[in-house]
Amino acid sequence: MKKKFLVGLLSVAAVGLLAACGSSANSTKTSSSADSKDVTVRVALEADTQPLSYTDESGKLVGYEVDVINAINEVIEGYHIDVETVSAEAAETGLEAGTYDLIGGGLFKTEAREKAYLFPDENTGVSTVEIYKRTNEKNIQTLADLVGIKLHPVTANGGIYNLLTQYNKEHPNAQITINKGESGDIAQRFQAVNDGTYDAVVMSSNFNAENIIKQLNLNVEKADQPVRVNATYFVLSKKQEAFKKAFDKAVKTLKENGTLADLSKKWFNQNMFEYKITQ
Repeated sequence: MKKKFLVGLLSVAAVGLLAACGSSANSTKTSSSADSKDVTVRVALEADTQPLSYTDESGKLVGYEVDVINAINEVIEGYHIDVETVSAEAAETGLEAGTYDLIGGGLFKTEAREKAYLFPDENTGVSTVEIYKRTNEKNIQTLADLVGIKLHPVTANGGIYNLLTQYNKEHPNAQITINKGESGDIAQRFQAVNDGTYDAVVMSSNFNAENIIKQLNLNVEKADQPVRVNATYFVLSKKQEAFKKAFDKAVKTLKENGTLADLSKKWFNQNMFEYKITQ
């Protein structure tokens, strides 16, 4: 009798143990399944746009936009963003071709970009547009001062090109000579100004300009005041309307909890979000 009771008790225990194991297995599967439901999107980040994104000495991609994407992945719902490293030219080409779902690069709005791409409501950065000139050229301070001097070439239809052409439309009797062409490596632009090949270059400040000038010991400085203050964005494929909503929500969270301000201080030595955006 005792033997039968013991066998029965062991049977019940075994069933309970199996049920518990089954429950545990199901829980793990459910958790894994929830993670697997996240839609993966691909962002293209440039390999040589310090401090936005660049490859460090160990070969690792680092930078402000890398940290921003990592922070977004912590809070975004329903998506996971995979990072791919590309050249500047490959980023926009890949976005247009559907290879990537969004791209970085500290982009600000232009008419051409807004036609081609989808801009989030929430900006992830702020960039000042500056005039860089030789330190002894104290009279070059504003766009008006660029009239009659040799300006470094700018990429056609880019943000700086549009800024300069808009100025010319508004000042038909005092035109800036705009040279179109490949804007080139950032260090090379400053070197060309230092050497006297060009008198000035107009460009965004979010490419580690001051550090490059200092490292190369160049006789170059920025004008006293920025020409413009732009909101900068990750740019999305036109097909990513649903992702845009989740992206905007995540970025808004990072603004409200101070994460973006902290990352700005880390990479730009100041909270760029304190600037008043003019464009």
